Amino acid sequence: MTESSRSPRGHWIFAAFYRRLCDVTDRAGFAKVRASLLADATGDVLEIGAGTGGNLPHYVHADRVFLVEPDPAMRKTLAAKVARAAVPAEIASGSAEQTPYADDRFDTVVATLVFCTVDDLDRAAAEAKRVLKPGGTLLFVEHVGAGEPKARRTQERVEPAWKRLFGGCHLTRDPVAALERAGFTGITVDPLPVGRASGPARPIIRGSARA
Repeated sequence: MTESSRSPRGHWIFAAFYRRLCDVTDRAGFAKVRASLLADATGDVLEIGAGTGGNLPHYVHADRVFLVEPDPAMRKTLAAKVARAAVPAEIASGSAEQTPYADDRFDTVVATLVFCTVDDLDRAAAEAKRVLKPGGTLLFVEHVGAGEPKARRTQERVEPAWKRLFGGCHLTRDPVAALERAGFTGITVDPLPVGRASGPARPIIRGSARA
């Protein structure tokens, strides 16, 4: 999640809502998506926009996980999960566009439903590449702009209200194009089956890319 202009009280309200939303989607099948994606997260791992820690139980091959989350309310919930995590983990304040780490630091970078919300998609993609070691892997799950014209028009129509309700989340972004502009190679993308519950936040894709 990115920083926003929400009031401090708004942060706490949204964090509680977001945590419950993640619980619902995980029970509906997203936990399996997390597990499948993160089975490939190895070595030192940076997760950007870690939210309330839904990915933490699924790091089974990582040596250590570094979690960047800008929202203080999210970090409070995240801290409780870090204390119980099976893998060594630590939290840092920062954003997807600006992390507190050196160049070529990580073996893996993880982003799940983050690129839809960042203030600057191209900066976030460039930052992910900057902190990855040469040949390192970016793993991501994201919902993207629809290719079908009718669905795309629906997304464009509801996006302003959607952003207000869901912490700045965009419906029409193309994160894969941003990764290409940042210089990632070997980009692979697989569509994920989703039901009507996702509403206009679909298609959803799972992918990887090489720094």
